[in-house]
Amino acid sequence: MEDEIRENSGSASVYRRGPRGLGEEAARALEQNSRPDSGSSSMEEQTFLRKWVEEEGCLIPSSAWDTLRFVSNHTLEHEVRFREADQRAVKRTWPGSFGFVPAWNGSTWVKGPASAGEYLHRLHLQNLIFSDEIRLEGGMPVTGGPFIIGQPAGGFSFVISQPWLEATDNKQQYPSESAIDEFLCGIGFEPILNAFYGWRSTDQSLIILDAKPDNFIATPAGIFPIDLLLTQIFPLN
Repeated sequence: MEDEIRENSGSASVYRRGPRGLGEEAARALEQNSRPDSGSSSMEEQTFLRKWVEEEGCLIPSSAWDTLRFVSNHTLEHEVRFREADQRAVKRTWPGSFGFVPAWNGSTWVKGPASAGEYLHRLHLQNLIFSDEIRLEGGMPVTGGPFIIGQPAGGFSFVISQPWLEATDNKQQYPSESAIDEFLCGIGFEPILNAFYGWRSTDQSLIILDAKPDNFIATPAGIFPIDLLLTQIFPLN
């Protein structure tokens, strides 16, 4: 795992693989476009991404998005729809934002806003650790809003997809906290007691936040995470 994912916290140059082929291309393009001295601002990132999706032919029109069956828009990160043709959940980040990642505040791990590159890195980690199949589908410039307090109207959204998971029991879709604890301990994680549903890998390289029951689903094949917040760091000690 350490050979596949590296992050140098002392350098502006960060290796990040996004979810599957297009995600890797987006992550590479973002890194090449960033300025080594100061990095790219959120608005610069969005302007660059709008141009990039057009050039790559992965601009998703609102008409195509609107044909998908609406599922949910109650999270702080995504609007979720369902694509029946290939049985996938399709998610659009709220315009002008790219979800959240774990951030160190000097005393503990907290939820912090993600850059576009950090969002792609997080999704890659979910693919790698949990054998998920998240794909970057493309992007959408979205007018209107704002959808998130403090964000300007409009903005760029990533569109991703992952396999649609059916719960064993639709009346009780989420696993218990004890089942989640057993699952995460079983794959080499230990709890962080002073963080919000926080976990770290036993080698201290990976951080998970928000590992609460409604971010998992209990399926016939076992427990699967849906929207965990992940990052990779150097060991704290």
